[in-house]
Amino acid sequence: MGTTVGGTVRTMPAATSPLSDFDGKVIDGLLFCSKVDALYESIRGLPDGVSRMRLRPTRVERRLLTELLPICAYVLANYQPGRFISVMWMDGNQQCDAELFQRGAYVSESFYPAHMSLEVTCAMHPKEHLMRKLLDTKGGAFGVEGITQLKNGTIQSVPVSYTNYDFVDSYAALLRKQIAAKGKWPFPKNTVLVVQCTLTMPYSPDEWTHLVDAVRPSITPSTFREIFLYETWGRRSVSLYPR
Repeated sequence: MGTTVGGTVRTMPAATSPLSDFDGKVIDGLLFCSKVDALYESIRGLPDGVSRMRLRPTRVERRLLTELLPICAYVLANYQPGRFISVMWMDGNQQCDAELFQRGAYVSESFYPAHMSLEVTCAMHPKEHLMRKLLDTKGGAFGVEGITQLKNGTIQSVPVSYTNYDFVDSYAALLRKQIAAKGKWPFPKNTVLVVQCTLTMPYSPDEWTHLVDAVRPSITPSTFREIFLYETWGRRSVSLYPR
C-alpha cells in the first residue's frame, strides 16, 4: 500500500505487532510478566476481547496464550532473591521458545545455570477448541468429554458423568503422551519443558496431586533439565526432574 505525495509514491509503514515488544529482546523477568499482563488486558478489554481470547483468531492471541503466559508462569514460580531471571522470547519456529539469563547468589554458587532455554507446550483435550467455540456462540457447555461436532457443523454438548478419579486418569494419559512426544526431540543443554495443562475442569487439591502422581513415574531420562507443569484454572504448578 502507498500514497502519492508531490508525485512521489511513499510506502505506508505496516502496523507494528504488539509481539515486537518482546521478540528478541532481553527483558527482566518481572517486567516481562508485567508487559505480558498489560497485553492480555489490552486485548481482553476490547469490545470483542473475550471472544478473541476464546477463538484466538490471530497469531497475537495464540502466541500470548500458548507461549508468553506459560513463560510468565515459570518465571513467577522461580524468580527470587539470589535467582534473578531475564527473558528473551523469540517469535518463530526455532528450536526453543525463549532463553533465560540468570544471575544472583544461587547462580554464582552453581545451584542454577546462568543460561537456560525454555520449550513451551500445551496439553489439552482434542475437543478443547470446540468447547471454546461453543462458549463463545452459546454462552455455555457441559464439558469437553460430552462435545460432538455434527456433520452439519453444529456443536452438540451433553452432560457426562464421572466416577472417582477417572477424568483425572484420562487427562493424565494425554499429558504423558504430550511429554513423551517432546522428549523424543533433541534440545540444548539446560532446557526446561514448560507444560501448560488445560484441565478438562477445575481440580481440587487432591485431584491435582493424583494427576502429578500419575505422571511422575512416566518421566524418563531426556534432554530436559526440568519439566514444569502448571494448570490454568487454579494456578497450581510443580516441577518434575527426569532421572
